Order: sequence, then C-alpha cells, then structure tokens
Amino acid sequence: MQAPLPPPGAPSPYQPPTASMTKGNMYSFQKWLMIGLALLVFASIFSQFPLESSIPDVTDYDITVEKEQQQYLDDVDSYQGQVALFGAMSTILQTAALALVAYGFVREAHEEDHHHVALRITFVLSAVILITSIVGRSFSLF
Repeated sequence: MQAPLPPPGAPSPYQPPTASMTKGNMYSFQKWLMIGLALLVFASIFSQFPLESSIPDVTDYDITVEKEQQQYLDDVDSYQGQVALFGAMSTILQTAALALVAYGFVREAHEEDHHHVALRITFVLSAVILITSIVGRSFSLF
C-alpha cells in the first residue's frame, strides 16, 4: 500500500502563475511597442502643461510697492520651476519610451526566427538609433 500524497501546496503569491510564464504572455512585440508609444504621447502632454498664458504678467502687480515686487518675483520663480518640473518629467517619459521601444526591437530581432533577415537587421539598426539618441541627449563635447 502506498502512502497518501501530501496535499499540493498553495501557490506562492510572489510567483506568477505558470500559465503566464509562456513567451506569449510575458512578452509580445506589440505590447512593448504600444507601451512605448503611449509613453511618448504622455511625454508630449507633460511638455505642454505649463501654458504660456500662465506666465505672471508684470502689469498685474504694482512694482512700486516692495511687497508686490517680491510677489511678482516669487510668481515668476514659481512658474519657471513649474516649467522645469514638467520639462524634466517629459524628458524622463521620453527616455523610458525610447528605451522600451528599443528593447522591443532588440528582443524581436533576437528571438523571432521566422522574420526575414532584412527585417531583423532593420530592427537592430532601429534599436541602435534609439539607444544612440538616448545617450546623445546627455552627451556634450563642450
């Protein structure tokens, strides 16, 4: 007589289900491409948030009064900080989007064997151009 089998253990909440570990569910070129393009759209929206019409106008303040003059300078500084913040957020999102698209290109060129060689080379060259543009943003000779 055989000993009874122990009950199957509960799946760990920290591990993904085994069904989702297949290649089709973990990675798809279309998924990475769409995430990257969506991030590019969000980046362009972030860069448009500080409107030109929201710049503090000097005619709204009485510059002859010290307190009003200081308030105007504080408002201009606040606006410039807001422009810098949204510009930085836009740059971060653009970099992330280009990195995701480049990753999708590299992975697609490396793993998919049913593509024509010319298409695989195009994927690699596109990824190299994207990565070079990311690196080239922060690189300066001067």
